[in-house]
Amino acid sequence: MRIVQVQTQAEAAGAQRVSDMVGEGLRARGHEARTVFMYRKTDAYDRDPYADFVLSAPPRGLPGQVRATVGLANYLRKTRPDAVITYQHYGNIFGTVGARLAGVRHIVANQSGAPQTRGVMGLLSQIDKLMGAVGLYHANVVNSAWTEMQFGRYPRAYRKRLRRVDHGVPSPDRAFEKAAARVAFGLPPSVRLVVSSGRLMPSKNHGALIEALGLLPDIHVALAGVGPEQEALVALAGKKRVGDRLHLVGEVPPARIFEFLAAGDVYAFPSITETFGLACVEAAISGLPVVATDLAVLREVLTAEDGEAAALFVKGDAAGMAKGLAAMIASPELSARLSAAGRRLRDKYSPARMCAGYEALLLS
Repeated sequence: MRIVQVQTQAEAAGAQRVSDMVGEGLRARGHEARTVFMYRKTDAYDRDPYADFVLSAPPRGLPGQVRATVGLANYLRKTRPDAVITYQHYGNIFGTVGARLAGVRHIVANQSGAPQTRGVMGLLSQIDKLMGAVGLYHANVVNSAWTEMQFGRYPRAYRKRLRRVDHGVPSPDRAFEKAAARVAFGLPPSVRLVVSSGRLMPSKNHGALIEALGLLPDIHVALAGVGPEQEALVALAGKKRVGDRLHLVGEVPPARIFEFLAAGDVYAFPSITETFGLACVEAAISGLPVVATDLAVLREVLTAEDGEAAALFVKGDAAGMAKGLAAMIASPELSARLSAAGRRLRDKYSPARMCAGYEALLLS
């Protein structure tokens, strides 16, 4: 089967990590699978032999969005896939429109966010509701029980196409030595280091982690990621006089994420909204003890199959983060227990299991 995955932007982020795993898994099962990005945002996929770009830069305004949509339809018409998998709000909408214009009828959408009611995202949610209800998606994937519940009030015509396929999360293929990892990323060698990863954007709430530094004078924090909040975070660190203990390592490609995680002593996840939290699960699977915001979806996802929590859940503010990190420092036994539970998530979130779920939808 010839399959094209449609992503909105090319960058090293969670949704892109999922499509990487799905594409790799489908190719291993004998399918042809490529990923097309509506626009290039960073250089994360410049050397990926299975990645294509409609636009070389983010589109500006309505004319740019029209060019991206028409370009996507032309790309799909040229590649003539048997099926299309779409990701994220824009990818679902424009990918489905482009696929339909190209004559593709087998479309699997991926709901990577809960429905919204306000602003642009609210409008996109309404469009998605209509498209799903009238059957423009062959199947509509949700990645957790919590996410599925968010669509509980949607029309039955929409909900009957919902299919749950939990995200797969990769495991490290080798061990990384902490000292070498710190050297590789330019991090201080002899400090207690908290690491975190993800786009630098408001919903990831990295500001709370930086403010927590002011309450924990012996802690350093390393953030992997890029995004619109970078300058604000640097300014906040300067204001709180903790700039010398904040280390921004930039965008870390997927192939090096476990090397970065190996540099840390603890992983912190202060995000205030998630539908899965792939980066956090990735850290837990790597063996890092995790301190995470107390969100219902994270409690679901970060629980091993034997029922044991794989994270310490705290309030998502500076005081909560500081309290959780301090507890981790004070109790090596707690850290060891969380680390062991995190490693047991490997089977629960096997990429092979996820890819089998997508393949079943594509062949149905």
